[in-house]
Amino acid sequence: MMSDSKLEQVQAKTRRRLLFTAIHLVLYFSFTLNWTAWGKALTGPVGNGPLSGSILMFVILVVTFIALEVLFLAVDKAATKKALEQN
Repeated sequence: MMSDSKLEQVQAKTRRRLLFTAIHLVLYFSFTLNWTAWGKALTGPVGNGPLSGSILMFVILVVTFIALEVLFLAVDKAATKKALEQN
């Protein structure tokens, strides 16, 4: 059986992961704007360049997902370090 402090650590990590997952899902489904009237502006080229708004949005989302994962790992590492110091 887990000790109370260990159980609290697991619950806190699970809450953080759920929050980050919810943010990922919202951002992921924002890509569906490309097929709605709200995302009509994304279908055309950005400026005079060859890239469309959809491709640019996709690239920005991928970079954002990677940055969010790095942020989650940093927050988790800091929380784990803090929990170990308390024990």
